[in-house]
Amino acid sequence: MTIQYIVVEKLFGELDHHIPIHTDAGLTLLHGPNGVGKTSILRAVDSLFNQRFSRLRSMPLQGLEVGFADGDIIQISWRAEPPGKSVEIRPHRTALEFRLTPRGGRLKRWTYKGVSPRELELPLAAIEDFVPSITRIGRTEWFDSHLNRALDLDDVLHAYSKFLPGPSARNAAPDWLTEKLSLNPVYLIEAQRLVVAEDSPSRSRKPKSDAVQVATVSLYKNDLAGKIRNTLADYADYSQSLDSTFPNRLLSGSHGSPAPTDEEVRNRYTEQANRRRKYVEIGLLDAGDVLLLPENLDDRALGVLGTYLDDIDKKLDKLDDLADRLELFLDIVNQKLRRVCIEVDRESGLLAKTRKEGSEIGLESLSSGEQQEIVIAYGLLFREQAGTLVLVDEPELSLHVSWQLDFIPDLLKIAQVAKLDFVAATHSPQIINDRWDLTVGLSDGI
Repeated sequence: MTIQYIVVEKLFGELDHHIPIHTDAGLTLLHGPNGVGKTSILRAVDSLFNQRFSRLRSMPLQGLEVGFADGDIIQISWRAEPPGKSVEIRPHRTALEFRLTPRGGRLKRWTYKGVSPRELELPLAAIEDFVPSITRIGRTEWFDSHLNRALDLDDVLHAYSKFLPGPSARNAAPDWLTEKLSLNPVYLIEAQRLVVAEDSPSRSRKPKSDAVQVATVSLYKNDLAGKIRNTLADYADYSQSLDSTFPNRLLSGSHGSPAPTDEEVRNRYTEQANRRRKYVEIGLLDAGDVLLLPENLDDRALGVLGTYLDDIDKKLDKLDDLADRLELFLDIVNQKLRRVCIEVDRESGLLAKTRKEGSEIGLESLSSGEQQEIVIAYGLLFREQAGTLVLVDEPELSLHVSWQLDFIPDLLKIAQVAKLDFVAATHSPQIINDRWDLTVGLSDGI
């Protein structure tokens, strides 16, 4: 269900943009002068596909259209709604009209009007009593520790309506719309990405003033430690299950026939040794003892070793995905950092060490540019599901010119390993470099 194009109408009341998506390359670069709406376009697409309709409704545009590879088209138009009798003191509110035109199907429509606090069937102060993960931080705003972001009233109703008594049914999106949007995961990496909000560890309820600001690199450090623990636990459980059945498989002859040749066994052993060496170098496994093969192997030994090597391949397969991502992550990051080196640690996730003395330093003490490299590379390789369209706003921020030149090659490598597609908005000719074939120019109409 790949997105093929995006059309924005009357952005800021005057600008129209047609944006074809370079689906074959996996990367589309938006460029243009300040004021053409690059950031607004990314936020509108993010709000649509993540069903944050209240934010979409407040965007400064009058029309949005998205075309898909299957021929379906979603169109959204903004229109003014007159105030109702109970809210006459409010100005006209904006409603969103959604239209889905399936290829060969019947047009489907839905209008989103949102819900005002006066229309809700319970006090705003009581909402957090029904949803444990949210804390009220403003009159109509809550912080969600599960989603790690602030929510307005419409966001809360969309995400948690099933937990609230008597929610407004008319505000719920129809199944045909939510299903279509959910088939196309979208994630926005905003320009401000080095600090995130996190729950205070000592309080389950916190006012706005107690919100804790945490460096994103610290969040990702802990995230990686958890991923390593889970992967190694899965690896250990699977290894134990294979080891426990190994003798029976040998005795029953179920290891297969004919036995591999001496050359096949030695070649496979060398390949596995190199494979394991990679896992040791990136910090996933300990070096361990090396098995030395004797010069002469009889048929019985070859049969046993064939089964043994089959099991080793299956065990190492459990580490492949994480290892490939870690290898690319370390390669991308450590090519950029001059005085420090990033390492993987199974207990703490990520470590930063000085190249000269090897002493450990805090990730938060790295420069903003160094943290940007870690945050972007890690977020893309480890935080997004395959098939996600990732929107990147101003990737050049805090990046040295030489690092900007590497951005597209690095992003294309990440796209291949993590199976992602990208749309990036940039001012930087160094980011684009010689890949003008991937660009879409946005005119300011002047």
